[in-house]
Amino acid sequence: MSKTRKVKLSDIAKEAEVSIALVSYVLNNRHPDRIKKETAARIKKIAKKLNYRPNPLAKGLRTQKSNAIGLILADLANPFSAQIARIIEDNVIGSDYILLIGSMDENMDKFRKLVDTFVNHSVDGLIIVSPENAIKEIKAIQKQGIPHVLIDRYFPELPFNFVGNDNFFSTRSCVEQLVGNGRKSIGFITHDTDYFHFHERKRGFVTACHEFGMNTENKVMEVALSDLNTNVDRAMATLLAKNPDMDAILFSTSVLTLYGLKYAVRNQLNVPERIEFMGFDKAEYYDIFPSPIPYYEQPLEEIGKRAVDFLMLEIAKPGAQTVREIVKGSLKVAKPLIEKS
Repeated sequence: MSKTRKVKLSDIAKEAEVSIALVSYVLNNRHPDRIKKETAARIKKIAKKLNYRPNPLAKGLRTQKSNAIGLILADLANPFSAQIARIIEDNVIGSDYILLIGSMDENMDKFRKLVDTFVNHSVDGLIIVSPENAIKEIKAIQKQGIPHVLIDRYFPELPFNFVGNDNFFSTRSCVEQLVGNGRKSIGFITHDTDYFHFHERKRGFVTACHEFGMNTENKVMEVALSDLNTNVDRAMATLLAKNPDMDAILFSTSVLTLYGLKYAVRNQLNVPERIEFMGFDKAEYYDIFPSPIPYYEQPLEEIGKRAVDFLMLEIAKPGAQTVREIVKGSLKVAKPLIEKS
């Protein structure tokens, strides 16, 4: 038999001199009480010898159950996406499922295509990092009865299942920490977007500053998602020009933190003595910077596990429950690989 051709059930049936249906019953463990043990053992031995590999997607098309979960992420190049994908994959595999991953790259058309592809391959459920303005699409998923849960981004005014970080708490905690470090003039760089979780991060920052008696005028910069290197440079320059006494800057994502650190290196800012930086989410590049970088760490392990646990319950008993969970992370400090002398 050709080494390159995929082994089929008919190949096993021919060598075992039995029907294709009998081979299917044995390999899918159906009707074991009706099949002689010797015959079943012979079929399994031949399947192993021929290196037979079942096609779970094809099986899903026949049975409408694939033992596969679809994960739609915003951007696989983003550290957040990579981390949450690994966590979800570990939990999905632990539940004897496989994980299919797609990245929509913040593109609505690509998001729709990914949803259609996963649904057409009969995935048993979806875990979704939603793009902006996807309410219609999420409602369609809900109406079709497809088990699903949103993570990271959600629509609080609508009855969608979601598990996410407490974004208001996150930036409020960061400001409280910076004030505790003696900082009196704090800037904030975030994304210019309608995503609810970014609005919550901004609200947490502004609320905390006002609670501590600090003015936020000219201290909040919202940058476009495109050309971040240029936009963050411009935001940093504007913040420092309008606020010469600024002694701390908080960033609302790890990617924004990275570009802020690049600006600090290029412009020889004295961090953290002159101005303290605080990041968002854990990132491997923090420890390359010569000074400790405090950051807020989202509870990704908890978000990923809770999302998978809920989805498995939803698959087992569709519509029996809903989940709307907000979980809190914690403040951490990334220590540099080489301390300043």
